[in-house]
Order: sequence, then C-alpha cells, then structure tokens
Amino acid sequence: MLAACVTAAVVIGDHVALRATADRTAAQQAVLWKGDWLEVRGDKKGWLKVYDHRHERGGWIAAKTVKQVELEEASAPAVRAVVDFLRDTPGQESLGIAYAALYLKVAPKGAIDAPLMIELGMMAERLARRASATGGDAAAAEQIEVARSWGVVLGSVEQPDGARICYDGSAFHAGLALGPGVADAATAVLALTEPGCEPMGLGATERAARDEARLALLERVDPVRVGGPVGNQLRVRRAEIGAQLAWADAMKGDPAAAAKRAEAAVSAFARVDKDELAEDDEATYAASAIAVAASRWAALPAAVVPGLALELTAGEAGETCVSVVPKQGPASVPKCTHGHVWPASLRASKGAAAAVVAVEPLPGWLELWMFRRGADGGWMVDVLAPSTDGPDRGYVELAGWSPDGARALLVREARADGVVRKSYETVQLATLAVEHASTTLAGTGRAKRWASAEWHGRTLALR
Repeated sequence: MLAACVTAAVVIGDHVALRATADRTAAQQAVLWKGDWLEVRGDKKGWLKVYDHRHERGGWIAAKTVKQVELEEASAPAVRAVVDFLRDTPGQESLGIAYAALYLKVAPKGAIDAPLMIELGMMAERLARRASATGGDAAAAEQIEVARSWGVVLGSVEQPDGARICYDGSAFHAGLALGPGVADAATAVLALTEPGCEPMGLGATERAARDEARLALLERVDPVRVGGPVGNQLRVRRAEIGAQLAWADAMKGDPAAAAKRAEAAVSAFARVDKDELAEDDEATYAASAIAVAASRWAALPAAVVPGLALELTAGEAGETCVSVVPKQGPASVPKCTHGHVWPASLRASKGAAAAVVAVEPLPGWLELWMFRRGADGGWMVDVLAPSTDGPDRGYVELAGWSPDGARALLVREARADGVVRKSYETVQLATLAVEHASTTLAGTGRAKRWASAEWHGRTLALR
C-alpha cells in the first residue's frame, strides 16, 4: 500500500533509464516503461531521487520523463481526467492503467464508479490485444509487466494459431456490479464474452457451462438500446453462442431445449442491421452465420419424405447410427457418428434414388451425408464436408435437385485462416463430381432454378 503522504512519479515514456546518480552518463539501474511509478524522495538539478518498488532499487530519474502526483484526495479530479483521456488512446494503455490504479487509491469515498472500472478494463483488454498481435508492438510485452505490477491479471491462453495474451476481466465484472449505463455495460459484456480468449481443450460439459454464462452476460444488455455497430455485435455474438448451445442441448438428448436455443439464435441473427454493420465486424458476422446455419435444423420438425424414412439407432457408446429406409427395397447399411444427426434435414431426390441428411460432429461444422442407390438397389453413403482444410467452421447444404434427379445443387461455406468462402456447386450424383462451381447462386446458370422455395426460405447463404 502507498502511504498517504507519498509523491508518486509516473513514467510517461518507454525505455526510460533509472540512473545510479543524477547524471545522464551514470550507470543504469533499470529500464522503465509507461506507467511505472516511483516514490519520490528528493530532487537535484532537474533529477528526482526515487525508489523503484517494482525493481526494488533506488536511483535517480530525469524529472522531464515523469509526471508527479501527490497521493492525496485533492489530486483525484486531475488523476481521473487523465484516465478519461487515455481510455481511448492507443499505445498508452499501461500509462492509463497506472492513473486508474492511482485514482483508486486517492478517490474520495463513493467516487469509484462503473465508468472508471470499465475504462480500466478497456485499457487492459486493448493492451492484451496489442501484445497478441502478429508482428506486434515490441514495447507491449514490457508494458504488460507494468500493468501486472498494478494488479492487472493478464495471462497466456493457447489458441489454434498460437498463444494469445488475455485479460481476466476483473474490472469489467466490478463495473457491471456498480450499475453502468447501457453503453458501458455493452462494452463490458462484449469484452467478457470475447471468443478469442476461450481456452482450448474444454470438455463438452465445461464448454456448455461457459457458453451459458457468456450468453447470460450478453442478455443483460438490450441491443435495441445500444443500436448501431455495438448493437449488431451483441446480436451476432448472441446468435453464435446460442447456436453452439443448440448443438450442446441436442447432444444431451434435449430436443426441446435445442429448438428453443436455435430459434433464439436465428432470431438474433435476423435482427442484425446490415446497414449498420461495421466493416471490422463483417468477418465475425459471416462466422456467426455459419454457426447458425449449422444448428438451425434444431428448430425444425423431423422431415416427412414420401417413399423414404430415416432410421436412427444406437451404436457403440456415444454413437448414433443412420440408415435410410425406402418404401421398397433394402435399407442402407447403418453409418455411425459421434456427432448429432438432424432428422429435419432429410431430403430425397426424384424417385428417392438419392437422399441427404445433415450431421454436425462439432458445433459449427455441418457435414452432408449423401446416400445413393445403385443399380442393384443397394446403397452407398459419402460424407461431404464443408471444406478440405479440416474442421474450423463451415456447413454444406442441399439447395435442390435437378428435375431428372441426376444432379444436386449444393452450397458450401467455410472459414479457413480467418477467411470465409462460399461456393455454389452442381454435382453429378453418379460420381459426386463437381460439374460447375460459382461464388453466387446466379453464377450457376440454369441450375439456379433447381433451388427449392423451401431452401430459399430458410437458408442463410443468401443473407
């Protein structure tokens, strides 16, 4: 704790030298960074005699490289003004954190409010993003240590593309407890539900519990009251998390809960105001669309297909086995999965010579299982994946069949390396060869007429 009579010298630049004596050529005791604080114990010829509590050593520092703050209640308004200024100033996060922490020490009773805690959280989160950026700011790593010296918890979280520095969100939680305004509350809940800081390797139960908590935070803020890009960010994230929970509920064998989740996710996504969608949010919007597209089958009843039925049976532990059963002829050999089979997705071609069903092995990754009947009446089954780059996020869905039942019009949309790509494909059922592919439905030529009205009404590919 700081004594009430202490004068603090706050370092305002990077690579600032703490010297052994009041001379710029004296031995360097330590290198200091924005937001480091020193206890002032004297002065001499433009130098301050100080003690560096972070490095536990004394020395001298040029007075022009620091700002002095008397640690008393009278300093509170000036300190708070600096915090308010630095909250949105990139590159000054560790300095802003220092001033916020000093304000917490000198503020009068009752003056610590929600906006201050949200500001502290914003600066901590922005510093973490800087430190995590590819080829990022070299000073950020040192400024992270400064922030930690003020009690800010910043840790490393493993992600598919490498480790990322993440803030633990304590200031945001404290701000929410103090009853913030709607704008500050939106800032806090978006930060606390950031998917980039979710740990890898969680089990299904733990992942669902975290998603439940994240969704509960988001539901504290009405997107309508915020409006604009921030309102859209709230809707997009609600839709994404809701879709993931729809899959989790379905995997637990609770179709009613899954349907409710999926309906809410579709509703949230449908309410995104595309005219207010910020350019920086377009990739997140596309990724959310994929998640919702993968799980929205949960909100639809099991399909009734004339001449064909879907049969689901239990396989080995945790497996569901799928067969298609025609009105005439043999059923297909069961094919099993540890994912979830969406019965509402069953569709058959003319004469029931081919059928498809959607299977979601992982949340946000939807495969299409294609069943084809051979000349001998037997069935073959192939798994059509959203992409060949491995499961990140994606879906493949049937848009329609050709009138003669010999071809299918499919849509694939997948994210790889952060980029979302979409393809409309005409596929020969005999060989599953792609005859034509286009990035738009119009680009498929006459095949666009194969797209069913039912598909047009439910797909997110045409968003």
